[in-house]
Amino acid sequence: MPVQGSKLIRNVPRQHLPTIERAEGVFLWDDEGNRYLDGSSGAVVSCLGHGDPAVLSAMAEQAALVTFTHRGAFTSRAAENLADQLATLTGMAGVWLVNSGTEAVEAALQFAMQYWREVGDHRRTRFLSHEHGYHGATMGALSLSGHARRDNVEALLHKFHTLPAPWPYRYANGRTDAEFTADLLVGARQAIAEAGDELAGIVVEAIGGATGSVIVPPDGYLPGLERLCREAGVLLIGDEVLTGLGRTGTALAVDHWGVRPDIVALGKGLGAGYTPIAATLLNARVLDALAKGSGTIRHGHTYAGNPLSAAVAKAVLTQLAERDLFGAARTAGIRLRAGLDELATRHPVIGEVRGVGLLHAVELVTDREARSVDTAPGVLSARLVRVSAAHGLLVYPSTGGFNDAVTIAPPFTIADDEIDLVIASLDAALGDVEAELGLQAAGVV
Repeated sequence: MPVQGSKLIRNVPRQHLPTIERAEGVFLWDDEGNRYLDGSSGAVVSCLGHGDPAVLSAMAEQAALVTFTHRGAFTSRAAENLADQLATLTGMAGVWLVNSGTEAVEAALQFAMQYWREVGDHRRTRFLSHEHGYHGATMGALSLSGHARRDNVEALLHKFHTLPAPWPYRYANGRTDAEFTADLLVGARQAIAEAGDELAGIVVEAIGGATGSVIVPPDGYLPGLERLCREAGVLLIGDEVLTGLGRTGTALAVDHWGVRPDIVALGKGLGAGYTPIAATLLNARVLDALAKGSGTIRHGHTYAGNPLSAAVAKAVLTQLAERDLFGAARTAGIRLRAGLDELATRHPVIGEVRGVGLLHAVELVTDREARSVDTAPGVLSARLVRVSAAHGLLVYPSTGGFNDAVTIAPPFTIADDEIDLVIASLDAALGDVEAELGLQAAGVV
């Protein structure tokens, strides 16, 4: 139980949370002995599961040598090796290390702004992003986000314009993928034209994350958006904080569509839950402009690139490669998707199953035909999260305030029988929620 009178501020100050005791593999235990299957890798972070021996060994080895130096005084073998490994894996030219996905997005914005100044164009100070995207909780990143977190700080945010959301379930309205894609690109072209010579770049999640839960764009959309960026001469910035490093079965989620951003933000899976670390990757166009211009990067963070976090992240990447965990995510994702699709045939509260690899979501509704929910956004998904935990399964809710969905994204190391346990536990939880709602779970088509 939590310490009585604790001064720790939690997201919901008066909410009771179980106290974590230990974790191993895909399971966690609280201090009362309850076991939970980590069906969402925390917040889509713990791609290797918990307690990986190789990562813990690398952590201890580096901690015995040196844990911190400031990047302005020293470099380290750990940071240099990590950067080389990331560049090789992704095909990008340079790697800037930070502490979190939000910082990686902020750094991407600053790199884009500096790029335009280095090439002599000071007009380009605006960005476009998707209407229901999520890019982080700081002022710049939140300015790009269509998320409920904006409410308290709206007056401090930049008034950036948005692109139409590539969200087929909510906005295709009967159009085919090809028709929806064409209309999205017409809207994007118009937004780019309206921004004109003030547009610095377009920031997109390859697959939408926290706001609506795993919004997969229609095929053809991201390649089309890349073409529009090239035509307009603006930078394409890929937010792969949630999707990068194997979550969808490839190094970057944009690889599914053959898209190559100018700047990429990575996070979450880079540290795999073992250490806070993230990265911003630059292609040669951007990096060369900075190096040949002022030759100085004009931002940074105290703990960024510290040897301990870099060594841990390098060990994570090594495990991903040596154990072919990108391939494992693809294979496990097929089994997970089959199980979720089968649940959708029996549970009327499921409006849609969507996803790629080991990144899937279940959209929740109380009226499947109308694709609607009769409670305030977030209430139904919070209920499923609570009931799932009671059945020993952790899932992650949509948080944007627009819909109800939960993300299912277990570690890449999950075994077949553990995937089956995810499905069985979710099956029981969905049944309980439907019973509370008075929905009949039988013969759904």
